[in-house]
Amino acid sequence: MTRVLLAVLLALGVTVVSGPPSSAGGHTVHVRDSARLQRALTEARAGDRIVVADGRYAIGAMKDRHGTAARPITVVAAHRGRAVVEDGQLEVANSSHVTFEGFTWTNRSTLLITGSNHVRLTRNHFRLTEESTLYWVLVQGADSHHNRIDHNLFEEKHQLGNFVVVEGSETEQSQHDRIDHNHFRNIGPRATNDMEAVRVGRSTISRSSGFTVVEANLFENCDGDPEIVTVKSNDNIVRYNTFRNSQGTLSHRHGDRGTLQGNFFLGGGKAGTGGIRLYGRDHKVYNNHFEGLTGTGYDAALQIDGGDVDVEGALNAHWRVYRAIVVNNTFVGNVSNIEIGANYPYPPIDCTIADNVVTGGQGKLFDERKTPVNSSYVGNIAWPTGTASVGVAQPVEAIRVVDPLLRREGPVHRIGAGSPAVDAARGGFAFVADDMDGQARVGTDVGADERSDAEVVRGPLEAGDVGPGSR
Repeated sequence: MTRVLLAVLLALGVTVVSGPPSSAGGHTVHVRDSARLQRALTEARAGDRIVVADGRYAIGAMKDRHGTAARPITVVAAHRGRAVVEDGQLEVANSSHVTFEGFTWTNRSTLLITGSNHVRLTRNHFRLTEESTLYWVLVQGADSHHNRIDHNLFEEKHQLGNFVVVEGSETEQSQHDRIDHNHFRNIGPRATNDMEAVRVGRSTISRSSGFTVVEANLFENCDGDPEIVTVKSNDNIVRYNTFRNSQGTLSHRHGDRGTLQGNFFLGGGKAGTGGIRLYGRDHKVYNNHFEGLTGTGYDAALQIDGGDVDVEGALNAHWRVYRAIVVNNTFVGNVSNIEIGANYPYPPIDCTIADNVVTGGQGKLFDERKTPVNSSYVGNIAWPTGTASVGVAQPVEAIRVVDPLLRREGPVHRIGAGSPAVDAARGGFAFVADDMDGQARVGTDVGADERSDAEVVRGPLEAGDVGPGSR
C-alpha cells in the first residue's frame, strides 16, 4: 500500500491492517462504525477482508466491487451475531465474489443481490423488523448467477413476502444459485398467497431455466402460504430438505423438468401439513419420505394435480402435468397419500408411479380424483389398514397389497428384516442411484429406504444440522 493511499484511509477513519495481509492476498480492514463500514464497502478490492466490530450499524450499497475465486472480498462480523445491521439497505450490485458472514439483520429493508455473481450470504441471523409486506433476501437483475445463501437462520416472519426470492431479469431467471443448510422457522399466520418461505422464479419468466439448487434446509412451522417452497421456472432441484410441522407443500407451480428428491415431510399430525404438489412437464419425484401429514387436496402428501390450461395459456395458470415420474417414495400414516387430479379440469398424462411404499389407515392410498390419461403403475406396495383402501384396481405387478414390515427409527419408518420390499423394485430407473439416507441402491428396494449396512450420510434434519452454528 502506498503512503498516500494509507494516509487517505486513515484520514477517513478506516483502520487498515496492511501486514500481514489477509489470507486471500488483500488487506484486512477493521471498522467500528457505520460511516467507516460504508467507506470500506465502497472501496473494497479483491482479497480484502473487512472485519466489523461488535455494535449496531446502518448499511448502504456495495456497487461495482469485484473479487475473484482465489481472492474474494469478505465482509465478516468480528464475533458472529454481534455486529447488528439495524438500519439501511444493503444492495450488492454489479459485483462478484463477495461474501457477507456472521451478521444479525434486524433492519426494515430487503437485502438485494442485483446483477451479481458469486455473492454469498453465510452464517447470518435474519430477523427483520416488519410493518408491512417485506421480502427479506431478493436475488434479481440481468446476468445474475452462481450466488449462494447458506447456513443462515431466518425466523419470525409475520407479514406478506418471502424469506428468500430468486428472480432475475424481465426475461430470464438468475442461474445456478444455491440455497442450502439454512433454518427457516416460524412464518405465519396463513395467507392466501405471497408468504412462501422460499420462491424460485416467477410466472412471467417461468419458461426460463434457473438450474437453482435448494438443498439441506430445515423448514419448521412455516405456515405462511399454501406453498412453503414454490418453484416457478425450469430445471431446478429441490433435495435433502426437511419439512417439520409446516402447513402447505413444496409446489412445482410453474416450469418443467424439476427434480424433487430425498426430502423428508414430517407433519407430526399438525393440521394442514402436506408434501409435494405438481404442475408442468417431465418432473422427477423420488426418494422422498412422507409421514404424519394431515392435508388433502392442495395439501395432500403428493398431489399430481389437474391443470386449467394444456399446451398453451397464461403463464400464471396451472399447467397440465405431463410425464411425471414418481418412484421410490415412502408414505406412512398420512390422511391422504397419492392424489391425482384433485383440482382443475385437465387430468395428468403419461405419468409413471412406480416402486413406492404406501401405507395408511384411512381413505384411498391411491386416490384418482380424475382418471389419469395413459399413466402406469409398476411395482408399488400398498398396505391399507383400519378403514383405508388401495383405491384403484390394478394387477399385482402394478400394486401389490402386502405388509412392507416398516419399523420406526426416530421420526421416520424404514423397511425391516424380511420385508417384501427388499430387492423388489421393478421400475429400473438409473437416476435412483441411492436412497433417502444416501446409501447406494443395490438390487433396489421398493420405497425411499434401501435396507443396507452402509453408512447413513443423510437423514431428517434438526436445528443443530443447519444455520449459523452448524458444520
